[in-house]
Amino acid sequence: MKLNLPSACRRNLLIILLMLFGNHGFSQQAGNISGHVADASGNDLTGVTVNVKGKNSSTKTDNNGDFSISADVGDVLVFTSVGYEKREQKISNQSALNISLTTESKNLEPVVVTALGIRREKRSLGYSVTTVSGASLTQARETNFVNGLEGKVAGVNVSNVATGPGGSANVVIRGISDITGSNQPLYVIDGIPMQNTTYTQTDVVGGYGGADGGDGTININPDDIETISILKGAAATALYGYRGSKGVILITTKSGKNAKGSGVEINSNYVIQNVVDNTDWQSTFGQGNDGNKPISGDDAFETGLSSWGAKLDGTPVYQFDGVPRPYSSVKGNIGRFYKNGASATNTISFNKNLGDEGSIRFSASDLDNKSIIPNAGFQQQSFSLSTNYKLSKHLDLQLKGQYIYAYTHNRPSVSDAPGSVNFATLFLPPNVNITSLAPGYKADGSENQFLDDAYTTNPYFAAYKFINNTVRNRFIGSADLRYTFDDGLYLQLRAGEDYFADRNTNITPNGTAYQPDGFMLEENYKSTELNVDAIIGKQFKVTKDFKIAALGGVNTRKAVVDDLNAEGNTFETPYLYTIGNLASPTEFTNNPVVVNKSIYGTLDFSYKNYLYLTATGRNDWYSTLAPGKTNYFYPSVSGSFVFSELLHITGMDMGKLRVGYANVGGEADAPYQTLLGYNNIGNLNGYPIGNISNGGTVPNDKLQPSSASELEIGTEMDFFASRLHLDLAFYNKKESKEVIPAVTSSTSGYNAVLLNSGTIQNKGVELLITGDLVKTKNFTWTETFNGTYNDNKVLSLSTGSTNYPLGYSRAGEDEGVGVAYMSQTLGKSAYQIYVADPVRDDKGKIIIDSTTGAPDQGTNYVDVGSGIDPWYGGITSEFRYKRFSFSFLVDGKFGGKIFSGTNYYAYQFGLTKTTLPGRDQMYGTSQLYPQDYYFQVSNNEPAIFVYDASFIKLRQIIFGYTFPGSIFNNKIQGITLSFVARNVLTLLKHTPNIDPESNYSNGPQGIEQAGVPYTRTFGLNLNAKF
Repeated sequence: MKLNLPSACRRNLLIILLMLFGNHGFSQQAGNISGHVADASGNDLTGVTVNVKGKNSSTKTDNNGDFSISADVGDVLVFTSVGYEKREQKISNQSALNISLTTESKNLEPVVVTALGIRREKRSLGYSVTTVSGASLTQARETNFVNGLEGKVAGVNVSNVATGPGGSANVVIRGISDITGSNQPLYVIDGIPMQNTTYTQTDVVGGYGGADGGDGTININPDDIETISILKGAAATALYGYRGSKGVILITTKSGKNAKGSGVEINSNYVIQNVVDNTDWQSTFGQGNDGNKPISGDDAFETGLSSWGAKLDGTPVYQFDGVPRPYSSVKGNIGRFYKNGASATNTISFNKNLGDEGSIRFSASDLDNKSIIPNAGFQQQSFSLSTNYKLSKHLDLQLKGQYIYAYTHNRPSVSDAPGSVNFATLFLPPNVNITSLAPGYKADGSENQFLDDAYTTNPYFAAYKFINNTVRNRFIGSADLRYTFDDGLYLQLRAGEDYFADRNTNITPNGTAYQPDGFMLEENYKSTELNVDAIIGKQFKVTKDFKIAALGGVNTRKAVVDDLNAEGNTFETPYLYTIGNLASPTEFTNNPVVVNKSIYGTLDFSYKNYLYLTATGRNDWYSTLAPGKTNYFYPSVSGSFVFSELLHITGMDMGKLRVGYANVGGEADAPYQTLLGYNNIGNLNGYPIGNISNGGTVPNDKLQPSSASELEIGTEMDFFASRLHLDLAFYNKKESKEVIPAVTSSTSGYNAVLLNSGTIQNKGVELLITGDLVKTKNFTWTETFNGTYNDNKVLSLSTGSTNYPLGYSRAGEDEGVGVAYMSQTLGKSAYQIYVADPVRDDKGKIIIDSTTGAPDQGTNYVDVGSGIDPWYGGITSEFRYKRFSFSFLVDGKFGGKIFSGTNYYAYQFGLTKTTLPGRDQMYGTSQLYPQDYYFQVSNNEPAIFVYDASFIKLRQIIFGYTFPGSIFNNKIQGITLSFVARNVLTLLKHTPNIDPESNYSNGPQGIEQAGVPYTRTFGLNLNAKF
């Protein structure tokens, strides 16, 4: 059997073998003493320092608690580890030692990273913070690490957006808190806010599809992540001001300070991506109309996607190309068109701990993702350097930098049919094999149409002739200098920049049926954000039991965008795709500059070890608001009462109550909304002419920042030597004075005016329970449950308005009948789905149109529920037996709704099994054929395509084995090989023919149509530390 591995995997395997066997034998050297170190319960202890007393010889235990050191009989070995009592052991012979360390009587308190990168004891916090280790995201990994958080964190709703390679992630913390804008959190990497722009997104508002241009988080290599801290409430994020009002995700990258051995680490991951086909179409009737088979190639061309033909009988029947083929079911078109994808990630890092002098780490990574979509993929190379130096007794310097090169090849168009690889693939009649549409183009290069609708593109032509590429170069860097005086006073200066340059190329080729002369857009989009902070802080010991820590700082932020694009129709020389070859290209530039300045401060009070109080304040100045409206102060206060220090409850290790309140604000969603702006659009007789750049919206110089206030009450408790942990939180969050466009009279020349009139509220509860159900020397079983309930409600919109539409489904638009849309609705939860409602009698019963036999078409729209799930959570089960490990994650969401454009069109085309009954009869007094009857039903009663989007999924499986370092003569710290799987199985769903998580944007959720199929991944992960 020949094993085919990606070249990158082969290279890394060779490196591993050379490092393992290059100059090392397996025989024990003379004078070597080996042994094993465990805790009192028999669990292996990693990283225990082993010294020979009185000699300059030391080592550390490996991942399995094993060690080997050069020592003689009679020497004394000293074993030390943070949190454990020091132990000395005299060597009496050459036998292997088994050492047990006992826990210190007063162990160190857990420390977490909070706002501004400040590390604090978790017991002192008056708000909820969840920490996720980077290692948990690197085994069963996603291309975008953020998707790996799904189902793992209470209060964090992650939706995997299936929009093809390089697509964006959708994260909502504690509910929808912005009525019109983005609900994505702020990401901060090593103390520096990073850009997570989604400037190129699918057209949700108009329903016309387009491509998902991705976001900024996809560029972060999870192998570089040490920890992720998720700050959920306003009290936790208050020091970030308005930018933290939707939550903050703090990313701390690895620094090399924990390096052991040679400090070399290799992580290789290779997974196969299988297409998940959720369709269950009928296979009884084939292509045709009115119960008849196509009688010629032209007839088949005209019937196109219609599956209203005769019963399949295997006889030869003409298809679109004039070739007779068996009139038989050929299930599996999705599997024929979409191929197995593959993703290979290889990272090598070099780590060096310089002891008291600092540390250094360098990593290089290569990601190669071949999409399930033909001729599409995502490649990324990243390089990271982290250095920490103690320049003197008082002066510390930290430098971090990342360079990323990313290339997205052929982002697919989603939702709408033109240029889409998904639409026709989903809806081909049961007897048409999709491979008959290949290669998708004729000898002259033009599209080979298979039906008479020019706007339904041949999927092979879309895959191999359309171009939608993005090349990105990105740099994220920071410098942090801190001077600490002898009395503890410190001065800190931190500066960081996030810069990226994108080149987007979008080409509709010559010969495209709906645009024969072609189209091209070339965009150069550059964005940079510079943040500088100056901080001063000190801790004061007022009395033996009372301490105060004070911090003050200033921040300046400057964000600059340089956007230049050129576009046009008609290539003068066919098939030469350059801007210069366009007949009349037009250029567009956009150069917004946003400047914000802030001062902030915090006071931390602690009494003994059980009472803590934190007060913060921040004052922001916004450049996006008019003079006189730019200066706002935002306070917060939070406290923690560790009641277990006073009550001493049996079995309880720690128990605390916490409470926090904060008020933060937000600037205008976009710059230049307070003043009239003008565009120069040319000249007339030598005089410049222009138009108003504000579009149809009246500027408003009275705009104020929005206001977000939140109250959080919670408790944390640890029991039975920390084997059981509980975290419970209640929150009430309200965002008011949000900028909302209000409709104005068309006689003014505008169609909307901006007002501070929007209010939205979220109330909820979060629960996290972690328990070690079994914990012995060789076996542990840990269960972790997280659950969230969020009650969301829109409290106000613009004056006199009860609805604010957000997006439309394309379903029905071609016939001039919009059957579904999404809206913010006064008094209801966000993202309400509205569908056309048929005419009803006084009792609410649907009136049937006697001429058609179908529901009578009405003029009203009714809401059928929200696209947001109020309930969500997950259960993680982890088992470890000696060196074997096994874990799986089950997660679910409940209570949301989804309108399925996929089922709408499949119903009209005669593909769904619900269209099988009554194909042998006529309908109404007009004697409609079945296809015309079902067409009327779909447009007049679209509520039949609204489904309960609740689901339960087996999200993740990991099975691993860690090879002991002893088999490699302890020349390596350890090798772990894991079988990994993601999106394994849907255990419960109520959505026929689609995935319940289907969507095509990281914005409003609740409408789907002909999206990219979801995938199931299986593969291997190899981690080796030397």
